[in-house]
Amino acid sequence: MTRTFTATLFASVALLTATAVATPAFADALPSEAAPNRVISVPRDKSLSFRLDEPATKIVVAQPDIAEVVATTDRSFYVRGIDTGSTNLLVYGPGGRLLEVIDVRVGYDARALQSDLDTALPGEHIRVQTLGEGVLLTGAVSTTSVANRAKLIADKFAPDAATSLLTVNASQEVVLEVRVMEATRSALQDMGFAAAITSGNTTFTYGTGLIGNAPAAGVLGFHTHAGNNGIDASLQALEEKGIIRTLARPNLVAVSGGKASFLAGGEFPYPVPTGLNQITLEFRSYGVKLNFEPTVQDNGLIRLAVAPEVSQLDQANSIKINGVQVPGLITRKADTTVEIKDGDSLAIGGLFLHDYSNDIRQVPLLGNIPVLGTLFRSARWKRDETELVIIVTPRIVTARDFDKAAKTAGVSGAEPAVLDFLVNGKISHDPPMSRDPDMRAPINAPTPPLQLRGEIKPVAPAIPTAPAVPASGK
Repeated sequence: MTRTFTATLFASVALLTATAVATPAFADALPSEAAPNRVISVPRDKSLSFRLDEPATKIVVAQPDIAEVVATTDRSFYVRGIDTGSTNLLVYGPGGRLLEVIDVRVGYDARALQSDLDTALPGEHIRVQTLGEGVLLTGAVSTTSVANRAKLIADKFAPDAATSLLTVNASQEVVLEVRVMEATRSALQDMGFAAAITSGNTTFTYGTGLIGNAPAAGVLGFHTHAGNNGIDASLQALEEKGIIRTLARPNLVAVSGGKASFLAGGEFPYPVPTGLNQITLEFRSYGVKLNFEPTVQDNGLIRLAVAPEVSQLDQANSIKINGVQVPGLITRKADTTVEIKDGDSLAIGGLFLHDYSNDIRQVPLLGNIPVLGTLFRSARWKRDETELVIIVTPRIVTARDFDKAAKTAGVSGAEPAVLDFLVNGKISHDPPMSRDPDMRAPINAPTPPLQLRGEIKPVAPAIPTAPAVPASGK
């Protein structure tokens, strides 16, 4: 008798699994049949056995592509997880009475993940449990790196389905000091000769003076006439020199394993064409920006994902779009990941750029005459050199940093009294601005400032190679 019922139950499950039960259009208006309900969780690609309180005649599977049900007796069956998702089972007894509704959740194997975490991270109190169709990590771990490794293992085990609520017993904070130092030197010399020789009704003119568009800084003129003959000549000369030094020192604090960002600057609008004679304005940020994500490793090293950027508006390279003046941007930025000791400094980026050009314009043949050929040609040479270095120094925050922050007096910029402003012309009670190119001293050991090379000479040397940027450390 038992064998016959089991075969009948097998046939009922197979028949109801293979053919979907059609739901009438008016089913929403009918109340569902009341029955006890419970929830079971089944790992994907594994089977679990369950028992019923009463004998069953048939079991209906709502989603056979998620879970497969096989009856072993009239009071027991096993469920095999086929794919992640949710479905339910309708268990019917004698006379077609609904005995029970079982909600089935097919997900990842939480027990297997728990075993892997116990093996990979011994001594850590991590608990794994099923959460919907994914897994949930709870508990307290010793460091942030342990929490990150646990989340990484869970992500490989359950891609895009792992949630971590792990807490760190002693979280660490990291302060990052960044120095972006740049020195730009430029030198230019432009000299040109222009003359007009007149004899009667005949005039011979040559030379246009300077090659560049800048006006001459000095002009030496020569003018003479003898009857109908005359000479008008001028020698124009221009020399330009300049040094630009840029220094940015953003500092930022973040908890180990967290992300932090910093921006000191602004935003400027720029037009974006959206159609014929139609534009819309969008905004782009500029200034001193810093994004970094520190992670304190178990070996004491600080893994640092850092992206510093220093940018400024460049009106010289601006363009006009539909009547809107859009400035250019001069940008220095880096994006890298390094590992460094607490308090050490590392140059994560460096550049030495040398640009040299010269131009000569002359009268054919006459400009090639030795010595006298100088009177028939114009010459211009220009050289630009740029040195750039980006240095980062991460430090783990200690109690000394909290004490130092509490004793900070404040920033400069105290406003004067009205009498001092109107009578004495004082705009601030602060001392004059420092002429120190490194501004203020760093918190820890000083970082050597960028050393400028000697003055540019108007000689065409070989193009130098980029110097190696040393990494200073303890």
